[in-house]
Amino acid sequence: MRVVRRAACFFCHNNCGLLVEVEDGRVVGVRGDPDHPTSRGYLCERARFAAGWLYHPDQLRHPLKRVGERGEGKWKTIPWSQALDEIAERLKTLVREYGPECLAFAEGTYRSDAYWARARFANLLGNPQNVVGPSTICFVNAYAIDLAIFGRPLFSRADLKRSRCIVVWGSNPSESESSGGLQWRRILQALRSKPKPKIIVVDPRFTEAARRADLWLQIRPGTDAALALAWINVIIEEELYDKDFVEKWCYGFNRLAERVKEYPPERVEEITWIPAEKIREAARVYAENRPAAFTFGVSPDQLGPNSTRVRQCQAILTAITGNV
Repeated sequence: MRVVRRAACFFCHNNCGLLVEVEDGRVVGVRGDPDHPTSRGYLCERARFAAGWLYHPDQLRHPLKRVGERGEGKWKTIPWSQALDEIAERLKTLVREYGPECLAFAEGTYRSDAYWARARFANLLGNPQNVVGPSTICFVNAYAIDLAIFGRPLFSRADLKRSRCIVVWGSNPSESESSGGLQWRRILQALRSKPKPKIIVVDPRFTEAARRADLWLQIRPGTDAALALAWINVIIEEELYDKDFVEKWCYGFNRLAERVKEYPPERVEEITWIPAEKIREAARVYAENRPAAFTFGVSPDQLGPNSTRVRQCQAILTAITGNV
């Protein structure tokens, strides 16, 4: 007998709605759920191939322990209890002998819904979130930076509906977003509210978001970190930061203030091709309209050498303005 069950995809954090066809206890088909409130029938290739992945003959179903030399490919199956006990003892030995910083967390594209568990495990272990992965694929830079600075990821948790300023940086949510454009719908919902939030768009192209923006910063591709440093420069120079929050929660603020003196808007104009006065105006709008939020896009993750620094600067902006 064939039945259809409602489910959610857990291949990434969007958790799109699924309609799963099951026959005699076996998954035989997966399609998008058009009645799901956010994904509305959208489905990427991961979910489409879920059944094939689930029943693939090479699917790892039991712990395997190496019995030969490294590289020989010789393994034996062991019970879960034995595997967990051996791993726990080995981890305790490593932490005792070398300190918790000796451990790194590495896995595929760093996707799953166990982020909170992994982060909590590292925190309890005393590990500073040493994360390794193919970071140019999707948001690993942002995730790792947020774990290091905040202890948990904040980049994807912006409350756009209640924000007085929304910065669309490195994304084109009206056209390229998954889950049926949830982030874009929240922006449109915010724009229908009163008072309307200020919208700042950082994008080389004039997108639909840029058309609706109060400020469009047509940035030279690859210079995002310099622009963010200029915003920090202006906010600190003009004392637009949240002094109480900085005093209580931020560390290294004086060193930061010295560092960003190297990036005044006039210098950054030469780097980014954005007029200095427009840089100042955008920094002021962001700092003076709280709560403010950054939308998330994968473009900064794919910039190359400075990609991590873009999110680091955004996290700093979030912190010094008290938008945590």
